[in-house]
Amino acid sequence: MRYDEIDLQVEDIMWFGVDTKGCIVEFTTGGSANVPEYVCRSREETEALEKYFTNMEQHTNANMLIDRNGSPLANDAFALASCGLFCYDVAYDKDHHPTSYYNKIAFPDKQLKITNLPDNIKRLICDHLISADAASDQLIQVDNAY
Repeated sequence: MRYDEIDLQVEDIMWFGVDTKGCIVEFTTGGSANVPEYVCRSREETEALEKYFTNMEQHTNANMLIDRNGSPLANDAFALASCGLFCYDVAYDKDHHPTSYYNKIAFPDKQLKITNLPDNIKRLICDHLISADAASDQLIQVDNAY
């Protein structure tokens, strides 16, 4: 089943990509951020990736760029960064309107690379390419599928 334009406006979708260095990057939309076509094409694929990454064993230190105040967003970012993922959330302008950018909120000491994933997960994420280097980019711009 496909995510449609209305789904993107009401659901806080967690989706995943691979940066230019092969690192795994997690994004949360807050129900308002841009999402690429490869996320929209299959809700089942997106949810399978979320299930895989959120159930991974933690193996590295997480570095938080937001206050870890017990919010679900901060808790998820801490857990995922502890598994080696870079974590980004929707970025807002000064008037609190969502932008086409995502802002880095957490990063790992040791990055998880696509080469370290099992074959079934590699097949799901291999075309989820992000034109950015998550290790150095604080903001990542994403074109919307719609």
